[in-house]
Amino acid sequence: MNCFPGSNRKFLLVPLYVLVAVCAFAEPGVSAETPRKLTLAQALELAIQHNPTMESSRADVEASEAQSDIALAAFLPRIDAIGTYTNTNKPSQAFGIQLDQGRFTQADFDVTNLNNPGLTENFRSALSLTQPIYNGGRENLGMRMAEVGQTISIEGLEDTRQRMLFHVTKTYHDLALAKSTFTIAAETLTIAVSNAKQIARRYREGVVVKSDLLQAQVRLAGHQEESIRARQRVGVATLALRHRIGVDYPVDSTEPLAASDMSEVNLEGLISDALESRPDYRQLSSEWHQTSLSTKVAESAYFPNLNLQANYELNNTAPFSSNGSNNYSVLGMFNLNLFKGLGDSAQVRKAKAQESKTRHLLEAKRRSIEVEVVDSASQLTSAHERLKVTARAVEQAEENLRIVRNRYQAGLAPVLDLFTAELVLAQAKRHRLNALYDFQISQSRLHLMTGQLGKKDFG
Repeated sequence: MNCFPGSNRKFLLVPLYVLVAVCAFAEPGVSAETPRKLTLAQALELAIQHNPTMESSRADVEASEAQSDIALAAFLPRIDAIGTYTNTNKPSQAFGIQLDQGRFTQADFDVTNLNNPGLTENFRSALSLTQPIYNGGRENLGMRMAEVGQTISIEGLEDTRQRMLFHVTKTYHDLALAKSTFTIAAETLTIAVSNAKQIARRYREGVVVKSDLLQAQVRLAGHQEESIRARQRVGVATLALRHRIGVDYPVDSTEPLAASDMSEVNLEGLISDALESRPDYRQLSSEWHQTSLSTKVAESAYFPNLNLQANYELNNTAPFSSNGSNNYSVLGMFNLNLFKGLGDSAQVRKAKAQESKTRHLLEAKRRSIEVEVVDSASQLTSAHERLKVTARAVEQAEENLRIVRNRYQAGLAPVLDLFTAELVLAQAKRHRLNALYDFQISQSRLHLMTGQLGKKDFG
């Protein structure tokens, strides 16, 4: 008797489908190049070196260091080289040029010459030095703001680093989840093949009806389709890990999803750690400090300014000519802003409003952190509890499938019970796998929310 009327060749190819799927799983990448096998720690270290967001934050730190040098420059003298050419017949200007050039004579006091000097040329070369003495404290405030800005950029780099480590960790576990899901799909397909062979044998013996055989074929097709989708998810997850790390060669994970010990959760301690260690909270706190300094900078417009200036100049009738004279001047310049169209008071109000805004944002961040920590801790606790439940469920589903298979062989259970037992076992394994994944991700998220992610291994 033909076991699979009209489709026996397709059924015989089922073991081959399993083999092809397993081979495809062994090389899930889009590149023919052999993937570099990475542990999670290796993936994180590579990401620290190559992740583009890290490079961007490092550039911010370099910019803040340069800003410190810019602020320091405000204390140092400014030296300018000045060159001007003048051609004029303006009497007062011509009179002064002749004096500066040292060419003024008794004849130049003639009224006609004074009123009509003719064209007068001057080539002026000068050096000017300006030394700040006191400008409302803006130089000191600028240095303090630059120091705070450097702290902000360093905290921003640490925040970027921790969030990048979390995303790489999650992507690494995404790949581990995809690979384990494929393994479950392959195992389920193997079980379905075994059951289908049993149904085929019983059909040949005339024990079961043809509908049982057709249902087995339909279920096999469904399991084959799921294996294909699972293999595709592995390929996508592999590519995502490579780009999350920031490398240009294929990579693969070596660590499967696994449970680990969980310490007792102390919410008050975790919240306290978060407020002390979270780089984004410390960064915002520094930004608040910076806005308070900005208010002082705006208020400094009301204070007097005192600067020292020294000038040395040459005035000649032609460039590099000896027909001229030199002179110098030293000035002490005092300036007090009495009225500037109310713009100064508006700048102060603007700075104070920004300071108030940042203070409120800091309070909002504090409240948000408390919720994030509690939520992350709750998710971790829930995932840990689910691990125990799902582990028992897998054991029970495996035993249930064994019992139902024996009952079916003995003719005591319908084929639907066998298919249901297959489905229940596959679901139990997936639930167990999802609980493992959620536990790993929740653990990393809690470390991120408390500002501790990566500090032990990469601090």
